[in-house]
Amino acid sequence: MKTKYLKSLIFPLTIEMLFILGCFLCSSKDHIFLNFLFYLILAIYFSWNKDFSLKEWWKAVRSGGRFWKQVLLTILFLSLAFVFTNFLESLFPDLDKGMIHLRADSWLKLVLYAASTILLPPIVEEIFYRKLLISFKSKKILIVTTVLSMFLFALEHAFAIWGIFLCMIWALPLSLSYIRTRNLYVPMTAHLICNIIINGLTVFEVCNFLLS
Repeated sequence: MKTKYLKSLIFPLTIEMLFILGCFLCSSKDHIFLNFLFYLILAIYFSWNKDFSLKEWWKAVRSGGRFWKQVLLTILFLSLAFVFTNFLESLFPDLDKGMIHLRADSWLKLVLYAASTILLPPIVEEIFYRKLLISFKSKKILIVTTVLSMFLFALEHAFAIWGIFLCMIWALPLSLSYIRTRNLYVPMTAHLICNIIINGLTVFEVCNFLLS
């Protein structure tokens, strides 16, 4: 079990480490390309490895009220997490978050931005940081792997300690949703809906800017 668990993480962890290294070595204007490659490579890998199924996801979406109750609860707590982190940021406005900023200043970059902030993250992040990393073998292991998954999730979004802490708060509702339901498609659906609302507005604003 231990060997199988570690083996399943070798490739995605390697890709994340390469992504982080690339962010330090490359100009910030190229981060959007690195970010897109991170998600694309892992999406292809998880699809090839059969870690998720679009058919099963669609089946879950159509399964009825119980599924959607859990999705809506996840969205609620995810929204509260965002409100809480915004409050914390207002208390300490001068602390460096070290967030990875994605500049979508062309049509090509906008397409990459939409793919890597709306469509691909719900699939890649929920498989990697929830399904593969969180282990239910024991309560102790569950806690340790959940914290680890939140940390690695945060490390893909920020490099400063303050930013990592804030991103770990964002990851908490998604992690608890997966632990509570043990259904990957609950946090995946909630994640997609939140991304469409939040990052979809950014895409819309950039479209207006590029067209003006």
